[in-house]
Amino acid sequence: MVWISAIAALIVAAALIEAYLKRNTKRRLSDMRPDPEALKRRPWEPDGVTKVADIDKVHKANQKMEERSSRQSRRSL
Repeated sequence: MVWISAIAALIVAAALIEAYLKRNTKRRLSDMRPDPEALKRRPWEPDGVTKVADIDKVHKANQKMEERSSRQSRRSL
């Protein structure tokens, strides 16, 4: 019975140490950065190159819609 509890205590201690080390290890931001080549390719575009101008147009349109919705929400207050 003593051996079983000793083995269980070792397993619990190992799990706690592993959890502590996983939580407190420092990761560099450069390690988490996605691959630039993967960001350029889009599967739905035939040439695989992102069209930046289209993204800018969509961003401007979204900004305009946000401004309109914020104005309308202020009026209702």
